[in-house]
Amino acid sequence: MKFTPKAIFFDWDHTLWDHDRNANEVLIELFDAFNLPLADETFMWSTFQQINDSLWEDYQLGRISQEVLRETRFIRFFDELQIDGPTREFSEAYLQKTPRKTNLIPGAFEVIEHLAQKYPLYILTNGFTDIQWVKIDGAGMRHFFQEIITSDIAGHKKPARGFFDYALKIAGISPGEAVMVGDHSVIDIQGAAYAGIPGIHLNQRNEDSSCKIQILELRELLDWIH
Repeated sequence: MKFTPKAIFFDWDHTLWDHDRNANEVLIELFDAFNLPLADETFMWSTFQQINDSLWEDYQLGRISQEVLRETRFIRFFDELQIDGPTREFSEAYLQKTPRKTNLIPGAFEVIEHLAQKYPLYILTNGFTDIQWVKIDGAGMRHFFQEIITSDIAGHKKPARGFFDYALKIAGISPGEAVMVGDHSVIDIQGAAYAGIPGIHLNQRNEDSSCKIQILELRELLDWIH
């Protein structure tokens, strides 16, 4: 089975942009800038990842607001590390520096460059509009995409069907004429399926997934899309 879509929808964070590597680099830089104790980088990162992933899951499913995510993330993080530090200033610095990091998921630039020659490409993201453009511009990839559709613009967050219906309207296509590529089996792939859009799950963490089509590397996309 191979797809011949009229448009391809991509998630951004964790799918094309290497969030974990970029965020980890920034945390290490900020611990140094704020003169905070950093005894174990692995423990620091695993602690932040668990807190951040949990908050983002709550945000994407509508349980908390953007403000709560931003305000509580580093309070919880510093509490877990038993650090007494300036959480608000640290958060502001994190939001300033992280989007300007340019590490991509392996193969992302080459795969997008190749597919953009044949298909209209769109970014579909729950990321905040004010930050996503900075990331995409920094990665030098804006010119590959027809539109960057954020939850702010769509008026819905993935996995809500309304988000994907909005994307289909913008692309001017029917559900069967699109393919969704993302790293989250529920937010990206099942969400798209609710709107009738087939999906390809980039399952680099080898998580338990019921998605019919799963790939471990972005380059495998070229085996599924003509």
